[in-house]
Amino acid sequence: MGESTLSTDSTFNRELEPGVISNEMLTKAILEQGHKGEAGRLAQLNQLHLETVTVIRLEFQNILKIDHLWVMKNLEVLSLSFNKIDKIENLSRLPKLKELNLSFNFIEKIENLDKLDNLRILSLYGNRISRIENVDNLERLVIFSAGRNNINTLAGLERLRFLKDLRSLNLAENPIAQDTAKPLRLYLATLLPQLKYYEYILIRPKERDTGKEIFQRELLDILELERIEIIERTNAANERDDEVRLSKSFVEHLNGHQLFDSLFEGDSEGEALLSIGSEAMDLKDDYRNEAYAFTQSIYKMGLVQQEKRQAEIELYNRCITDERKKAQLMGQKIISNFLQTYNNLYKLAKEIVGGLRGRDLNSKTYNAETEKLLDELNLCKSGFNSLFEDTWHTLMGIEMQLFERTEEGNSTFENTIKEMTNEFIELAQAQFVLLREAEINFSDALVDTVQQFVTFKAAAGQADKLPDVLKESLDDKDVISSMAAGMRDQHMQLIDAREDKLITRSRNWVKELCDDLQNSEIIRNRAKVLEITYFLDQHRQSFMNALDEVANKLEV
Repeated sequence: MGESTLSTDSTFNRELEPGVISNEMLTKAILEQGHKGEAGRLAQLNQLHLETVTVIRLEFQNILKIDHLWVMKNLEVLSLSFNKIDKIENLSRLPKLKELNLSFNFIEKIENLDKLDNLRILSLYGNRISRIENVDNLERLVIFSAGRNNINTLAGLERLRFLKDLRSLNLAENPIAQDTAKPLRLYLATLLPQLKYYEYILIRPKERDTGKEIFQRELLDILELERIEIIERTNAANERDDEVRLSKSFVEHLNGHQLFDSLFEGDSEGEALLSIGSEAMDLKDDYRNEAYAFTQSIYKMGLVQQEKRQAEIELYNRCITDERKKAQLMGQKIISNFLQTYNNLYKLAKEIVGGLRGRDLNSKTYNAETEKLLDELNLCKSGFNSLFEDTWHTLMGIEMQLFERTEEGNSTFENTIKEMTNEFIELAQAQFVLLREAEINFSDALVDTVQQFVTFKAAAGQADKLPDVLKESLDDKDVISSMAAGMRDQHMQLIDAREDKLITRSRNWVKELCDDLQNSEIIRNRAKVLEITYFLDQHRQSFMNALDEVANKLEV
């Protein structure tokens, strides 16, 4: 269906039953507010695709709870104003949301917005909010309105300093806006140097200067507290960027000793065996160094392979974009020729109809001039029908060729990206094999070392100095081997799990990528077919309307 702008009836229905957002409500909105005319009829014949809708407005619906919107994963604009919502919730699965309007509801707290990384516009006007909070992570926010609420404290406003893109703010008609001794406009002009408009009025340099004089002390205190947090935020952002980069390469937590350290977390049997001291710890250190070499190899291969995959994706996108541009240019040329010929035929048809106006078209015989005009009209109509059919077939042919070439390109790309991913998986698996071998060698060496240690202590009459957990081995030599086997099994399970995670995520990524390409092409193709059909049908209807006067008389 492509991009859809959907809204409900703007007339408030006081008899409407309270409810929640449901699949039925969304479907009804799409059918009622989607395409009209022939396009609407064709849209209803096709299966509804909620995931393709980008804009929806469900206003004046007595909605009590935000729910069920996760089915619209590509939603960019959402308006739920004029309802009875008392809590912001269930929006975390709308990562593409850019504009959110929750004005005129019963919301008391700003919350649960931290996952909306792409949010640009947020309106909470006319609610029951008592303070500004939980918005400092919306780093792309440009416009924020929380006017006509119950905000009664300046605390929390300083958090808006972290919103570097914030340009417009409205906090009018709140209790904090009533203190004439501390004008809120001047305070915000001082506090938020990035802000350009307050209450939709441009902030002047003079206002900033006056604000600095009034609020100098408050600003210094805020700057001092902010200094440390800026450093912490910068470090956290860098860590997040690294995590995202490694996650896309499927090698997160393999760039250091994370996997090795996790092997010994909660490992009571391993801890017992290592309790003999330096000789066992030396073995662990050697194993740690080996494991690091293997995980480093996987980590570096992951980054290299990710770059190769990304280059392949960029190449694919360029090829597809080029093909679509070629098809677009061809289509534009066909449409231009169609419009030129259509306009000539339409003008001629209007002239002929004008010439026939007032003539007696109900008789069985016509005079020569009328007969000539009717023949010309039939030729004009026949010419349009031929033009319509030829244009339709040509445009559909171009679209079909593009669809087939894209399908072929998708197939080639899918095979290539699968081969690249399988190559990475095989290389990683080889390192995991070496890691498991290192685990076995470590376990075997640790058993020998611990047994020698226990034997030495017993022979030296120092059995009482053995760690308590190892004293049982004096009576049963299999105790040490059993403990080592338990340790090894636990370690192997963790190593296997990390390998499985790498393989599963890699293959799932390939499948999701290829499925998305396939689905997006199908959606694009359907939208284009609908566009072509709607365009030509509109012109056919216009042309036929010009002939209606003559056609009606001829049918009598």
